[in-house]
Amino acid sequence: MLLRGGPGDGQVVAGAGETVVWRACLYERTGDVDVRRGEQVRVYEHRADCCERYGRGAEDRCE
Repeated sequence: MLLRGGPGDGQVVAGAGETVVWRACLYERTGDVDVRRGEQVRVYEHRADCCERYGRGAEDRCE
């Protein structure tokens, strides 16, 4: 998967599902697909309202 936005912008990481947590920040799956190293990868968008790095993330909606 490819992380878009936030502190993980541009990182390609292993995983699956609707959401992923990377370094205490939440990323949600989008409908977008990108090509990296010749393979298609799903794009996950950063949720700034659920990112401890920015002083957020303790709210229930971020679980």
